[in-house]
Amino acid sequence: MRNAEAERFVRAVWAAFRREGIAGVLPMAADDAHWQPHSANRRAFRTTAEYREQLERVAATGEQVEASATGMWSHRDVVLVRGRMRIRRRGGVVEDTRMYWLFEVRDELLTRVASSPDLAALLRDAGHPDPVVAREAFIALHRDAKLEAEP
Repeated sequence: MRNAEAERFVRAVWAAFRREGIAGVLPMAADDAHWQPHSANRRAFRTTAEYREQLERVAATGEQVEASATGMWSHRDVVLVRGRMRIRRRGGVVEDTRMYWLFEVRDELLTRVASSPDLAALLRDAGHPDPVVAREAFIALHRDAKLEAEP
């Protein structure tokens, strides 16, 4: 079942990211949000404060993460975004790949944020192991669920 309210919130999250980078997203997350970004090489963070510390360490290295979104789909409290991610270090591109982002939304806060090129794994890790849900998400994300990131 699609969740229009959660999708609206994630559009606001994406707009904050485009304006301010990930620093603009952190205030929209619960203190105990779970973070597992692809850019952290499979490392998971149990709190927003822990992830903020990681971001500060990474920023000191000059690493920059760019993301663009092309589609959105939701199921209950999970919103998925499809797009591309590019990581730059010292001016050079070190990774440029298609990406899926998973946002779990509860009470107008992010409670889980994860990204991976593997859509089915994101859903499994978030407690949605049904392959039918993954297939439905894949079809919708590649067909007609545009995300133009308007707030």
